[in-house]
Amino acid sequence: MSAREEVQRITEEVLSAAAKGDFVPFVNVLDDDVQVFDHVPYLFENKQSFVEYLQGASAGAESVSFVFHQPSYRAINDTTAVVNAYDRFTMVPKGGTPKVQCGRTTFVYVKKGAQWKIVSAHFSPLPRE
Repeated sequence: MSAREEVQRITEEVLSAAAKGDFVPFVNVLDDDVQVFDHVPYLFENKQSFVEYLQGASAGAESVSFVFHQPSYRAINDTTAVVNAYDRFTMVPKGGTPKVQCGRTTFVYVKKGAQWKIVSAHFSPLPRE
């Protein structure tokens, strides 16, 4: 299996779970030293700080989901790959109205030993009309 195919398979597994509100596979694929630029004006410099932010942001939610549209999978070489996509993040607060944020996502994967890890992620919102 090529690097592009491996990263596509992993990403599809992560997204399949995230579409159902299960973010454990996503957290598991994050490198401990991942760097994340998110919609909020923060740079997260490691997995722990980003996961703590995600837990706080989704606390009290009845449901949360994350899906990709038009993903692009590109291998740079045998150990580095990039995924770009449009995304849709939906959160339903308990007893509230769903909140939907559409944006763009970039994941940079690096193969470390036998495992592919996301070492960099960038989430940016699409402009609202």
